[in-house]
Amino acid sequence: MKAIVFRLKSALLRFFLITLAVVLPTLAHAQSTGDSQSVKTLTSNPSGALVVLRASGLFAIDGDTSTEIPLPTSDAGAQPTSLAKGADGSIYLAGPGLGVWRYISANNSWQPLNDTLPDLGVTAMATNATQAGTLYAYLGEDGMFRSRDGGAEWVKVDGGPREPVQAFLHSDMPGSMESGWLFAGTTRGVARSMDCFCFWGDAGDLRGTVSAISYDPAAPENVYAVVEGQLHHSNDGGETWANVKAPGTVTALTFSPVHGFVTAVEGGNLFAHGDGGEWTPVYE
Repeated sequence: MKAIVFRLKSALLRFFLITLAVVLPTLAHAQSTGDSQSVKTLTSNPSGALVVLRASGLFAIDGDTSTEIPLPTSDAGAQPTSLAKGADGSIYLAGPGLGVWRYISANNSWQPLNDTLPDLGVTAMATNATQAGTLYAYLGEDGMFRSRDGGAEWVKVDGGPREPVQAFLHSDMPGSMESGWLFAGTTRGVARSMDCFCFWGDAGDLRGTVSAISYDPAAPENVYAVVEGQLHHSNDGGETWANVKAPGTVTALTFSPVHGFVTAVEGGNLFAHGDGGEWTPVYE
């Protein structure tokens, strides 16, 4: 009897080990695939295609077609983290160790815009909503920089909000003494300033690390922010915020002239938000 029990245990152990040998690589591959498809940030190009920065690279997605855009040549360790579309449709890419680059679609290349920046430690960038040549870059302890000539010359404008900036945008929302407002997603919440850099203050009482921020160009008072994967909406320029039910843990968002408000969720899927509040998969 003991011999039978021993043989049964041995058979079960062999079955368990064989199952692990088969299942674990599959799980590891699935995890690796999911990680490579995760979306860091996104925007859209002048033709309406979504430009998506994934862990696996940069892609232009239009209908069923996904075209990889080679990333700019940079030193090892550079981390592209920010995408922005200028008022003239130009696409910009930035990140720590990378600085700021402009995409030249005519020859599928990148132009560095870093000659007058103090270093390449750009953690967030934005473009002016109405002025094609005006760019903004945040360099951590070095502060906030602005260029009015498309990146040829950068000038420090202030130290930025009190807390580190993770995401950044310029809005042409009315009420500013200049051309609009700057919204910064920080480790504390959303900070806001007129683009004269007169004063950084809290935009409402939303608290937590803001990893992504966007706004509706057709209705600039509508601002969206992601705090720890949760989507929040303000319809009064950041004075008050409400939670929005999303189709998953949100990693990035943008407004597209074709799809409207688009979010990326954990795993890399993209969804558009309809007028009725429903979420529709994009390009699936």
